[in-house]
Amino acid sequence: MVARNDPELGVFIGDVGVTLPAFPGFVALRVYFLDGDSLRSVGVSRLAHVETALAMTVHKCQGCEFERATLVLPPGGGKVITRELVYTGIKRARESFTLIAAQDGLLRLAIERKSQRASGLGLQLANTV
Repeated sequence: MVARNDPELGVFIGDVGVTLPAFPGFVALRVYFLDGDSLRSVGVSRLAHVETALAMTVHKCQGCEFERATLVLPPGGGKVITRELVYTGIKRARESFTLIAAQDGLLRLAIERKSQRASGLGLQLANTV
């Protein structure tokens, strides 16, 4: 997964590619990216800012869009499972979306829970007026 934009190479944050040999039997590796209906490749050595990704968090893929996306809600839900997280997960999918919940009721819990911001920005702004 590309971690930093490189317009010269035509790769951008969140782009996901598959690393394969350049040709059968060759040691050199290339990363293949889906570009519309075709593939394009970039030599591995040219990609300086990438991360291995078997799966991504919703936060990590913000701004990305995929044909299909799956959102996995962990057991217990935790405080990060919110309406905004589910919405963002759903919006990553262009064609199909799958939700996997470790237990019944997690989706309802997430939808009923709004994010709580604790930046203190509102308090700081109130003190400057």
